[in-house]
Amino acid sequence: MMLIAGIVLHAMLVAAPQNSSVTFRINDATVSYEAHETHLGSSMQTIIGRNKDIILEIAPSQGTLQAKLLISGAGFKTDRPMRDWSVKTLYLKASQYPEITFDLLTIDGAPVARVLHPADQNTMLLKTSLQNLTVTMTAPARNDDPMTIQVGDEKFLADGQLKKDILNALHSDTGEIHVMGKLTVTGGSKDFDTAVSFVRTGASTFSLSTVIHAGFKDFGMNAPSLSWFIEVHNALILRGHAVINVLQP
Repeated sequence: MMLIAGIVLHAMLVAAPQNSSVTFRINDATVSYEAHETHLGSSMQTIIGRNKDIILEIAPSQGTLQAKLLISGAGFKTDRPMRDWSVKTLYLKASQYPEITFDLLTIDGAPVARVLHPADQNTMLLKTSLQNLTVTMTAPARNDDPMTIQVGDEKFLADGQLKKDILNALHSDTGEIHVMGKLTVTGGSKDFDTAVSFVRTGASTFSLSTVIHAGFKDFGMNAPSLSWFIEVHNALILRGHAVINVLQP
């Protein structure tokens, strides 16, 4: 959901004022970790693991909703299959904790339940891959009306601060919105403040990114190490990235 808020902004940037709706697709979505390790006292090396196995889940509940990203604990790939096996099996414990989750809590300080709602009482649980996901956003007919966001067969209403974010983006090719979410890894959780940044990269394409600075200890984990051979530093850089293509302005 952290991604969807930014995706809506990107779509509106290329929509002409006379158009009431725009449709766009996520052509690429990736999360990654960046870790730093030292071998036998040598200079520090940077390790990057990338993961495209990302699920968006939006769960309506009594007129409000909860939104989260589900990231496969077994989906990270680096340049070494043995390292990937160790990360999946020994550290992320994917068999016990198959998913890393990011629960979206606030958008620019506003609780998600205040700015995003089910379109009607029949709105169902949405659970879908971010890869090649198509979204249609419809602008309100009146200033006081919410915006409609359709993801697959389900519709949601954007209001309050989220609606303002979209309107403020209409005349900009770059910008960011601030979000807070709860990141849970192997059962350990911590709330993080971050910003979703966007920039136009072509006539109908945009790049979306976010960065979280964390550490193994934030989730009750010890950094991997092998005495006298490999030492992995505690600090981690977690990144999210997506490429957005507007299909129908």
